[in-house]
Amino acid sequence: MTRKHTRAPSQRQLRVGEALRHALAEILARGELRDPALADVQATVTEVRVSPDLKAATAFVVPFGGGDAAALAKALNNAAGFFRMRLAAPSICAWRRWSASSPTGPSTRSCASSGS
Repeated sequence: MTRKHTRAPSQRQLRVGEALRHALAEILARGELRDPALADVQATVTEVRVSPDLKAATAFVVPFGGGDAAALAKALNNAAGFFRMRLAAPSICAWRRWSASSPTGPSTRSCASSGS
């Protein structure tokens, strides 16, 4: 039997995952979603795992009060486009500019919507 060797997440993966977790929790707390299934839902974003190339992320969400987890997962997956749009907003650009100025940051130093 062969085992797939997985490496521990890098420091950058952990930082990006934590930033995404906070942003998703804020979006859910504000109640910005128009979907009736998500209108008054209270949920906790417990973890966000980011791929090594930082192109994909998986969020783990648990409903408060023992709600229907399957219905919540389905509704959140239907709203995935909204979450992508909100996470790509200018508030994330501030993080991009910050990380660009760090010694290990990405090579792009501006964000299209930031005007820099």
